[in-house]
Amino acid sequence: MKNKKVNSLKLAVSVLMFAVVAIVVSSCKSNEDTFSAEDVATSSNESTSESQTSETDDMVSGVLNSNDAASGRVEAGADDIRLACAIITKAENNTKEAGSITIDFGTTGCTDAAKNTRKGKIIVTWKDGRWFVAGSSHKITFSGYSINDVKFSDSDSRTVTNVSTASSPLTWTVTSNHNLTYPDGTTTSRAVNLTKKWNRTATITADTWTFSQTAGATFAAQGTNKKGKNYTTTISIPLVYSRSCALTNKVFLPISGSKTIKVDNKEIVFDYGTGTCDNTFTVTVNGKTKEITAKNDGSGD
Repeated sequence: MKNKKVNSLKLAVSVLMFAVVAIVVSSCKSNEDTFSAEDVATSSNESTSESQTSETDDMVSGVLNSNDAASGRVEAGADDIRLACAIITKAENNTKEAGSITIDFGTTGCTDAAKNTRKGKIIVTWKDGRWFVAGSSHKITFSGYSINDVKFSDSDSRTVTNVSTASSPLTWTVTSNHNLTYPDGTTTSRAVNLTKKWNRTATITADTWTFSQTAGATFAAQGTNKKGKNYTTTISIPLVYSRSCALTNKVFLPISGSKTIKVDNKEIVFDYGTGTCDNTFTVTVNGKTKEITAKNDGSGD
């Protein structure tokens, strides 16, 4: 009888342990299904692509600001470490109302203090008035441009139109199409419809930019990721970028704000925090949250 009880107890314990293990495995599998490696890759890839494309707008803003200041404030576009080894050339026929500037990083490339290596040219042209005047617009195009061996298509463009109704903050709409090719041959495409506001401070290095989804636009961005899957992005809380963070940090990411990516009928929510300058952000899928650190290398991760 005693042996039967012991054997019965062992059997019960074994069954219980198996059940516990099954529950744990099932739970882990559920978490894995909820937040897959592909979700992590999609999240990191989207933020890295956004970083690589949006920073061209920031660099051009600094160049235009230095070229034609909106006020008597001493402008510091030339102090942008990303432009330290670039040759900046103004077209001979430039006027305040129309003209062009070429930012040339050379064919062998130049590396900034944050260890980002850029090659090729960024060209900005403007028309219909000074870039800070309502109704004016400028267009950013590329010629052999790459960052960390991630190549921009020469057909890419970014159009920035001034829609300001007040002197501060100055406001623009941004429409762009970008097609990036990575060293491993994979590609991404990204089209955006954004509204940005320039929040000026006493010095340009302390300025911030706020990006929101343009009114009336269905999406803030849409495109195809490195896996060949289509996605859409909406912005729920405006994304704030810091100029000082852009100058000191390796990746040009928001310091605050929130957006949502939808891919494969799954929603991935990004939260960039409340103002800290770093490369990390959190993503949430089906109530599960994970912290991710974005990189700005040729992997696109």
